[in-house]
Amino acid sequence: MPLSSFLLAWAQLTHQRVKLVVATAGVVVAVMLMLVQLGIREGAMDNSVAIARRITADLVLVSPRTKTIFASATFPRSLLYRLGAISGVRSTGEMYMAQGRFRNPWDKLEFPVSIYGIDPREPMMDLPGLDPYAAELQQQDRILFDGLSRKNYGPVLGFLQREGHLDVEINLRKMRIIGAINVGISINTDGNLYMAPANFLRLFPDRRPGSVDVGLIRLQSGADIEQVRRALQPLVNNEARVLTKEELVAMEIAFIRENAPIDFIFGMGAAVGFFVGFVVVYQILYTEVTNHLPQYATLKAMGFSDRYLLKVVFSQAMLLSVLGYFPGFFMAIGLYRVATKAIQMQFYMTAERALLVFALTILMCCMSAAMAIRRLRTADPAEVF
Repeated sequence: MPLSSFLLAWAQLTHQRVKLVVATAGVVVAVMLMLVQLGIREGAMDNSVAIARRITADLVLVSPRTKTIFASATFPRSLLYRLGAISGVRSTGEMYMAQGRFRNPWDKLEFPVSIYGIDPREPMMDLPGLDPYAAELQQQDRILFDGLSRKNYGPVLGFLQREGHLDVEINLRKMRIIGAINVGISINTDGNLYMAPANFLRLFPDRRPGSVDVGLIRLQSGADIEQVRRALQPLVNNEARVLTKEELVAMEIAFIRENAPIDFIFGMGAAVGFFVGFVVVYQILYTEVTNHLPQYATLKAMGFSDRYLLKVVFSQAMLLSVLGYFPGFFMAIGLYRVATKAIQMQFYMTAERALLVFALTILMCCMSAAMAIRRLRTADPAEVF
């Protein structure tokens, strides 16, 4: 891009500062909307599959009727016993999942909570801070609280820091919270509790002890995951499916996209932001071209080509995209922090999203320029004067 056309574009934009501020503000709003909408969309999706991604087992066993582990169908635990003797399998474990009722001990209100029954000695899940509580969790009615749960459960963390434990009622059964670990919530749940399988079954006495929600399979070092999976599937017949961790995550994402319109809602919000920016930039550039039409006609009469004049308008579009992108970028980061604190779900900026929105911003401004220069193409010096 010739330097002279760039300087001319800058001079035109800065000649009337108010118009420059308005145009930049339009781009800022568009960038902020796109980043926030796409960020919330990806953050909601990531938080919703966080439990599946935290599984560290090499293979997972689920019922063929399970579409999401948050509403899983069960399969016989005896299936796991068949798999231990297969070459390449090092150990197996089970995970129980259910929704319970947590009674806030301060205001006596009940709130739903997700409950996980796992072996604390070998959970086959990435649960930071679990190890110090592994032995005590084996005792009757001992549980761990998710420190990132929403505040409707009461000041649990503060009480734990002062007293070391907290007695609560879960499903009308008295249980003791012995500590907290930070795992995170999702659109599926406001809070989480973790306990040993035996305590899970005490909490849900109507549940058949031989029915498991998720089976966890850890392989020996160097074992071929796909080969072991093909060997395991015939052993469980049609009673269960053997999945890799990646397939489990993909299953969770597919379920959320089919049953929660996250993609549509936040994708539409990002599209609205793009359209707002397009309209604002188009209006500004069209006004600039119209107001300076005599000057453009003079340049054409002096021998400057249409191509040069088009570069001037596109230079203005590029300048607006850059001037608007970075304030919008930092405002979006601030809104991520506000949303994280308010919703208690983690939202953060990624390099891929930042680059995508930057490309969309340039595209938005260039499209506006392409629309605005139609007036310039038809400018005839003889008609103007």
